[in-house]
Amino acid sequence: MTHSRHSAGLRRSPHVLSWLVPILAVVAVSAALAATYLGGSLNAADNISDFPIAVVNEDTGTTLPNGQSVDVGDDIEAALLEGIDAEEFDVQQLSLAEAQAQMENGSLYGALVVPSGLSKDVAALAQGARAPGAVAQPAVEVLTNPRMGSFTANTVATLGREAFATANTELGRQLQGMVQQTQARLGAVAPLPGAATLALTDPLEVTVTAFNPLPDGTGSGLSAFYYALILILAGFSGSLVANAFIDSRLGFVPFEFGPRYRMESPSGFSRTRTLVAKWAVMAVIAVLVSAAYVGISAALGMPIDRPWELWAFGALAITGIAVVAQTINAVLGNPGLMVNLFIMVVLAIPSSGGTVPIEATPGFFRWLATFEPMHQIYAGARSILYLDGSWETGLGQGVTASIIAIVVGLVVGLAVMRLFDARGFTRGPVARLEPAGAH
Repeated sequence: MTHSRHSAGLRRSPHVLSWLVPILAVVAVSAALAATYLGGSLNAADNISDFPIAVVNEDTGTTLPNGQSVDVGDDIEAALLEGIDAEEFDVQQLSLAEAQAQMENGSLYGALVVPSGLSKDVAALAQGARAPGAVAQPAVEVLTNPRMGSFTANTVATLGREAFATANTELGRQLQGMVQQTQARLGAVAPLPGAATLALTDPLEVTVTAFNPLPDGTGSGLSAFYYALILILAGFSGSLVANAFIDSRLGFVPFEFGPRYRMESPSGFSRTRTLVAKWAVMAVIAVLVSAAYVGISAALGMPIDRPWELWAFGALAITGIAVVAQTINAVLGNPGLMVNLFIMVVLAIPSSGGTVPIEATPGFFRWLATFEPMHQIYAGARSILYLDGSWETGLGQGVTASIIAIVVGLVVGLAVMRLFDARGFTRGPVARLEPAGAH
């Protein structure tokens, strides 16, 4: 009798794999988080490729007193195009109006601008080197696009300073040679004043200007990223919470509250009917949560020019995430939690483009960004919050991806659940498998 009870107790003891599985699962997820989050951001500057910038040459040139035509802008433009790494930067030669239009729609990250009067200013500097009084220093401009993120703005500013510095050095040598020739022609023997020599050596002033800067309340360009993140979390984690409550109410799993334990009577819901009920609940939740997000954001001072558009997009995005997450859970069971975690969290944030632009991430993350949900949702949120909210500036990308997610989730979920139901894979108590001869 005692031996029989002891044997039964051993049979009920969890196998060693029951303890190893959660340990290995948590270690694997944690390691993946470290590899993706750190790997996608630590060496961003070394991963830059196809980073869209423009070189804008508006200089109209000038004619020197001796009749010589000079176009400093062409020389600087050639130096910029030669000095910028074409493998890292996608350099376009645009007019100022074209560059500004592309920065407004988010397709251009910045511009290096040579102004229209640069040649005149450089000639005035050279001619005024020996004259008393101050001479205005010629200036060039680096236009950044802060609406595409602080990293992109800093990258453009750094590139602009470095690129113009190279052109500045070459222009300085040309100016010194020009002044020396003028001195020799005039028979001047006195050396130039120190300030004039310094001005000729380093003639260009490089100014960095934020094009269409963001207003206060945008977290220095991070509010769109965080808004996309909370939309993802609402769909993913919201589905987990809703599933737990719905399954307990339908009698599939117990409901525990502190020391209390309650098991409802089985509802008899089929797998198909259960999944449809969960989808419906999350669709209602998506509408309400999106409205709450808009209201909370406005109350916290985040500028929202298109609240109704943001609410509708948020509801659609949350629904898309929830439908996919619940379908994966229904099809795979408990392993679906791990799959959802990787799709919605582990791989999503590094490939979102919200903190580090896609053009500065490793190739693996650029590939992920073609289908990972957070990048698509971030593009839509950024379009509404920072750009003009049009279909072309990212809203279409986010809406299309959400609709595709909903359609695919519905089709796959219904097909698999009906198959499970047809084969009798009902949800309910399963008889314990006893070893042969146990009785």
